[in-house]
Amino acid sequence: MAHLTMRSAALIPLALAALAATTTAQAQSSGWQWLPGLTDPNYKAEASIALTGNRILPDVGRNTNAWGLDLNMNCALLQSPDNRIRTHVNFSRSNKDGVQGTNWELSPRYTMPVREAPGLSLGVGPSLGLFSVKSAASDHTYTGLGLATGLNYRAGPLYTGIDVRYHRTTSHDGVSLDPVTWGAKVGLNF
Repeated sequence: MAHLTMRSAALIPLALAALAATTTAQAQSSGWQWLPGLTDPNYKAEASIALTGNRILPDVGRNTNAWGLDLNMNCALLQSPDNRIRTHVNFSRSNKDGVQGTNWELSPRYTMPVREAPGLSLGVGPSLGLFSVKSAASDHTYTGLGLATGLNYRAGPLYTGIDVRYHRTTSHDGVSLDPVTWGAKVGLNF
């Protein structure tokens, strides 16, 4: 897969908006909901927030640990007839050997309950990322497109899970990050 250029990375949101606009009528006629957060009086976010501990494995540079937050909720933009799309927003920070990283990731995931284990679900979906890397020698921000998957457990107020995410990133001076991130999280359901 070729690396994303800044131009192609900028076109991704436009392509997604065009796709969403052309599928709105089809989605609503098949039981899918477009903008349920604004149009459905029964919409409930059912939000969860968790502290995260991640291991980031970039293509270049050294592996590092990162700490952060995961906020996820029922998707308010597009929802399946069975109400299984949850949007995850991940924020994490790392600091190793004078290199500081700040990561933002947005991932809508289709979740499937695990029948044998009440409260357990598996989710998978696309992911958009913004990765800022600062050191004494450089300061670059990379955009990335990838895939995220996670196993989540909800029981009353307890929320916990594990995630694996991969992003193919833009490059600066011929260097790209292309990180694989895996981690665990624990928090609360609201």
